[in-house]
Amino acid sequence: MRYYTTKSMNGGTTFKCTFCEHRVTTLDFKSMNGNRRTQAAAAMNQHAGLLHPRAPGAHSSAQGIVPVKQGGG
Repeated sequence: MRYYTTKSMNGGTTFKCTFCEHRVTTLDFKSMNGNRRTQAAAAMNQHAGLLHPRAPGAHSSAQGIVPVKQGGG
């Protein structure tokens, strides 16, 4: 289960929390720290785990990051 939606924008992608209005963009992160999309997704998962822990499927791990579950159909 993903805890965010994405939308392309000029020069990057916006990630929006599915539980609230919190947003980050890939432009908020530095490419020298790794893939910007990966950093944005991790930030959104951490946000969901910390601020929405009772939401269905949102569980914090030891690092405060929630794994993204992707599945077909």
